Amino acid sequence: MVKSGESPATFNPNPKKMSRLSQARLYFSIGVPFETIWIDRIQSIHPGLKIIPLHEQIDKTTAHKLDARHSHGKTDPHIWTSPAKVKTIASKIKETLARNLPQKAEYFEKNLKSFSNDLDVLDKNIRSVLAKSDNRRFMVFHPAWSYFARDYGLEQISIEQDGKEPGARAMQKTIEKGKNLGIKVIFVQKQFSLSIAENIAKVIGATVHEMDPLAENYLENMQRTATAISGALR
Repeated sequence: MVKSGESPATFNPNPKKMSRLSQARLYFSIGVPFETIWIDRIQSIHPGLKIIPLHEQIDKTTAHKLDARHSHGKTDPHIWTSPAKVKTIASKIKETLARNLPQKAEYFEKNLKSFSNDLDVLDKNIRSVLAKSDNRRFMVFHPAWSYFARDYGLEQISIEQDGKEPGARAMQKTIEKGKNLGIKVIFVQKQFSLSIAENIAKVIGATVHEMDPLAENYLENMQRTATAISGALR
């Protein structure tokens, strides 16, 4: 539904996408903000479409505690930034597909096993890359990496507060914190304005680097993310 470069916080499905849902039997929801508004509408338009909430039964409390300034309410919806949680999500997808297409259950099981192995390799590689630095703090504009930070013993410092751009006082505190911690890179997403991050980076002598949690190739993107954060921590 949401393509790379689009924001799941402000996304509105156009008539073409809504129409294409009529061809689907299952809809796997992940708990991003636009779904809160649209899931009931989608269900009413396509009553035969079965909604599978992948984000339910996923522990989201700890990640929120790591960054209380997140914009999506009490919990951070970016559960896929944790490879461990993605493994749980993939298992739930496999179980659902196997129930609905039992003739392909063996095929789904084989693919899940292969993907789980890939996730194990990814996790090992991420830990190896991040072990190269004792510094564990990184700065972002939008706090999308809480679960990643929790899994790998990092601290995410967010510029954005409660989904809003910081005011003058909050920005000054962020600048002071960035200077004190020696922040050299501020990570941004193309779904958000870069101006504030660029201004803060200029003041504290840092650079701005794009890091997109919505990039399509998950395994490659998470490896790039780990490498980028590792470089910023040195």
